[in-house]
This record gives sequence, C-alpha cells and structure tokens, in this order.
Amino acid sequence: MARALVLGLGGHIRAPWQAGIIAGLRHAGTDLGDADVFVGTGTGAIFAALLAGGGDPADAVPDIVAEDERLRAAGVIPQGYQRVLAVLSDPSVPLDERRRRLGRMALEARPAESVNVALLCGLRSPDWPERQLRIPAVDTATGARVVFERGGDATLDQAVRASLAAPTLDPPVEIAGNQYMNGGNYSPTNADLAAGCDRVVLIAPLLELAFVPTLERELAALGRQRVEVVAPDAATNELFALTTFDPDLPNSTFEAGLRQAADEAEKINATWED
Repeated sequence: MARALVLGLGGHIRAPWQAGIIAGLRHAGTDLGDADVFVGTGTGAIFAALLAGGGDPADAVPDIVAEDERLRAAGVIPQGYQRVLAVLSDPSVPLDERRRRLGRMALEARPAESVNVALLCGLRSPDWPERQLRIPAVDTATGARVVFERGGDATLDQAVRASLAAPTLDPPVEIAGNQYMNGGNYSPTNADLAAGCDRVVLIAPLLELAFVPTLERELAALGRQRVEVVAPDAATNELFALTTFDPDLPNSTFEAGLRQAADEAEKINATWED
C-alpha cells in the first residue's frame, strides 16, 4: 500500500495552519510523515521537503511567521497577490496564456531579493531525500508545469525556491537555463502528482483558489484511490481574513491548525491507517 501526502499552496499567512494540521494529527496518532510519496507546492514544498527528509514542519513555522509579519507590516503581500489574481482570474484569456502573461510579469517585476529566503533555513540537508518528493513549478516562458524530483536538473534548494517564487514578490529561479516561478500558478493543489498511490491525503490551505475543472481533473487522475481533503474550516477562514487585513494581528494560524486537526483526526486516520 503506497501512501501520498499532498501539501498545497499556502502563502505566508496560511502555511502555519498547514504545519499545525500535520503536528496535530501526529499528536493524535497519525503521522503523515510516514508517506511514501510527498508532493509540495509553494510553502507546501518546504514542509514536504522537511517531512521527506525526516524533519518536522513545525520547525520552520517561526521563520514563516516572522516573514509573514514583516511583509504584512510593509504592505507587500496584498499588492503582489492582487496583481497575480487579476491575471489568473481573467476568463477572457485562455488559461495557458494567463500563465505566460504571469511569467512575463514575473520576469519584468523581478525584485532584487526573494522574500522567501528565510523560509528555506529549516531544510535539514541540501540533498534530495531518498523518499519520493515531487515539487511542481511553472516555466515562465511557456506557462507549462514542470515537476522537479531527485535525479533531475534541480538541487533541492532550487526546486523549493522555484515552487515558492511568487511573481512580483520573488525573482524567478533559473534552473538549467530556464526560469521558473511558483507552482501554485498552475494549480494550488497539484494533487494529480500523487497518481499511483493507494491512499492520498491533501492538505489545501487555498483550496478556494483551485479552478473547479482543474481540481476535478486532478482528483480524477487519482482514480479510485482513497482520498481525503483537508481544507480550512469556517473559524480558520475567518482568522485568515482577519490576519490578512490587520498587519498588527499576530499570526496564530499554527494554533488554528492544531485545533482543527483534532476534528479531522478520526477520518484522516481511517484513510491513512486502515
């Protein structure tokens, strides 16, 4: 029985919630770090890399929270995300072209320094882990998804930074002569990369950003495997909204994840361990 853990796009505010879910489930007796395959997008790539290498996502939370609070105080995140969403949500333009436009924006806006540098310090090793780890990013020139794995052109550091590289906030990452940006620009979940596994748990902080046809296609690619999707509950979404618009509000989304994990534990354990 092969099991996959899929960690979707989270962003600085929501990523600690995802780590809280993982930590809370572990406390409840379900260790998602036992997965055979890990898929991570954006900040989810950090946690996937940590887990695949035997680390703990909770170790990266203080750096993520500190970076989140710094960026919110500077008013950086809302401006950048609004520009990205405006491009991705334009129904008058084919989706592939939207991604190419986003790629051009990423190259033109290229900031001098990535806002995600601090987030990488939790990685225990620069080397790819032995267990299967799949990290998606998007080619800025073509808008196509590329999946980085062990044995390919990218180092682990490059792959994670590429999947994190949000247009206007981070410079694209060059790998083997090509420029790559955030894997969430293709899909905030990329759940189809878990195809071939019997049990799949998807933790999706930004599930509402998934285009319905895209998500349906990803889940269909998993076939008849047992799949459990964990998305923020109503109380967590309210906390996300408050934190997004109040730069002085401390980021307590990790604690929200711990709380919600207690409610999710029974159904997740039934899928993961049964």
